Amino acid sequence: MSDVVERASEGNAESKLVRLKGAAARLGVSVRTLYRIIAEGGLPLVHIRGCSCLKEGDLSAYVEKSKRRKIYD
Repeated sequence: MSDVVERASEGNAESKLVRLKGAAARLGVSVRTLYRIIAEGGLPLVHIRGCSCLKEGDLSAYVEKSKRRKIYD
């Protein structure tokens, strides 16, 4: 089963849904840690017919927000 689920009505990157296992792998964390991030309000969870997913756009925004900035020159 694929880690990315695409909505039939929309084809852009914002509308793609990522399964939790794939999202956790992308972030380099366990699924359990991903659930903690979701519970703390870091990422909104989408439920579709019993499948828990994250929007690709939300995941990308979280990654960008979480990147560390250089402190030195």
